[in-house]
Amino acid sequence: MNGTLLLTRAVVEFRNSYPELTAQWERQINSGNSRPDLHFCMTLLDDYPYLDSYLRSIEYRIGFAINAYIIHSDWQREFIGSGYDYNLALELANREIQLTYKALNDSEIVTEDPKAKVYHDILANARSGTF
Repeated sequence: MNGTLLLTRAVVEFRNSYPELTAQWERQINSGNSRPDLHFCMTLLDDYPYLDSYLRSIEYRIGFAINAYIIHSDWQREFIGSGYDYNLALELANREIQLTYKALNDSEIVTEDPKAKVYHDILANARSGTF
């Protein structure tokens, strides 16, 4: 499995079992009309510039966000199953996704990818207005 893209066995099995749902989520992201948790998983990438650049360089940003959303939902369900109320379970799942994104953002696979470095520089210049 590819941990960098959050392609765990559970995510792959979910995606294979529900391809129509995955396609619906892709359409929701593209239209800017996604559920709050899916929107969170997508927009959180903006806080992790190396990970964001890496995902753009391999054209997998939306796929990654969907994988994160599946994992996020699993964590939420596990926290609720452990007795946490919905709001705390959501907060804990959000925190876990943030820690996952940070770990990937800081990983050598992401920070040392040559194509991603180019995207990172382009995005950094665009954000700073130096173009």
